[in-house]
Amino acid sequence: MSATLETLATGGTRIKCFNPATGEPLRELDAHSPADIDDLLKRLRDAAVAYGRSRVRARVALVKRFRKALARRTDDLVDSICAETGKRPIEALVEVFGALELMRHGGRVADRVLRRQFRSSGALVHKRGYVDHYPYGVAAVIAPWNYPFVLVAGPVTEALLAGNTVVAKPSEYTSLTTLLMKDIFDEATGRPELLGIVLGSGAEGRHLVDSALTDIICFTGSTRVGKSIAEACAASLKPVVLELGGKDPLIVLEDANLERAAKAAIWGGFTNAGQTCVAVERVYVVAPVYDEFLQRIRSETQKLMSDGQADGPIGPVTVDAQADIVREHLRDAESKGARVEKFGVDDHRRLPPALITGVDHSMSIMTDETFGPELAVMSVASEEEAIRQANDSRFGLSAYIFTGSERRGRRVARQLHCGSVAINDVIVQFGFAALPFGGWRDSGLGRLHGREGLLSFSQQQSVVGSRLRLPVELWWYDLGQRSYGALRKFIRWWYG
Repeated sequence: MSATLETLATGGTRIKCFNPATGEPLRELDAHSPADIDDLLKRLRDAAVAYGRSRVRARVALVKRFRKALARRTDDLVDSICAETGKRPIEALVEVFGALELMRHGGRVADRVLRRQFRSSGALVHKRGYVDHYPYGVAAVIAPWNYPFVLVAGPVTEALLAGNTVVAKPSEYTSLTTLLMKDIFDEATGRPELLGIVLGSGAEGRHLVDSALTDIICFTGSTRVGKSIAEACAASLKPVVLELGGKDPLIVLEDANLERAAKAAIWGGFTNAGQTCVAVERVYVVAPVYDEFLQRIRSETQKLMSDGQADGPIGPVTVDAQADIVREHLRDAESKGARVEKFGVDDHRRLPPALITGVDHSMSIMTDETFGPELAVMSVASEEEAIRQANDSRFGLSAYIFTGSERRGRRVARQLHCGSVAINDVIVQFGFAALPFGGWRDSGLGRLHGREGLLSFSQQQSVVGSRLRLPVELWWYDLGQRSYGALRKFIRWWYG
């Protein structure tokens, strides 16, 4: 693992962080106690009162200062991400780019999205109405270890723009990048009271979920934990945004550019060692081009690993337990008749990229989130079968379609049961800051990014007023019986 937890004689917990690629010790941290967390939440709650009343433009200016400071510290952020995850520098840099783009877009649209929205009064022409947006109060952002910057900075920014104060709880395996982000925030904004950090493991995250001092929970992580958070929040009707697991399919149709599809498949499956919720994990290829496509991805993978595994573009799996899941999925597939082709040697956290063929949906490699550098490739008879197999999943996060016709791609996309689709590309939808991101079914609830992300951290209040000062309304007791006939005639004329 990239961190180990040690129980101290005082009853506290010490987090020992190290580089998962080299084993180099990085830093030791103390997890927060329940009392520490409660004190922090009380301070955030006090600060939330005034901050929630601030103008949206003031919040936008604050986030802009934060974003510019982060951009100036890009190299420091890349170094931190690489040190605690084992990522390659280009992967860490893409993560920084994605976070800054989300922050830039959020700042551009926040005033338009969150300002008072006047609505049509319809048939009630003598009335007028509008919608105001209010923050919840204290937003808790609980983040995973696979993308320790963008999956913290993105929702933190959206919550701040919506007027909430924020407590961020990073994974115990990747705390250092969040602490660096906090230091940059405090220095750039001069408002340390708006953002707090909680360190620890599942127990500390659960304390945030259960606390009456948090008003909304945003969790990114496994479906199992996400469901338990939803159950805990249901008791008090605390709102939740859940970005959970995926088992994302890629469909290759007979008119696809196979070279592009192959390159996209291996990058989509192997980037960040496959530790991406929107990674390509299962590939459905129509039979006429299956052999050629398989040959191409095999060739591309061989080229990728030609310089040796340790020096190649695929870094280590960050957490030991995740590496064990990948190995178990491969063993299960082999035991059920699949062929597993590995391009390198399994060396602790450095798992070789693997292509798995001869697969079906009885295998966990096709049904459960693997989260490792593997591609399971299945031949299908037709476009219709590809769609049917892609939809045969309890997950519904993202999907990918490769075809020579954009129109055909859009038609197939409409039939896929998932939150986002990319045509002739992979993973790009996460970086498209204007689009909402989230899943269907076991892949989550709610949306981040885009205007929808800002609204996820906002409460709406509808207000109705009158254009005319009437003594009574037509439907009140005074006029109700006498206006019946007139209202009946209006209904027939207006709606009939």
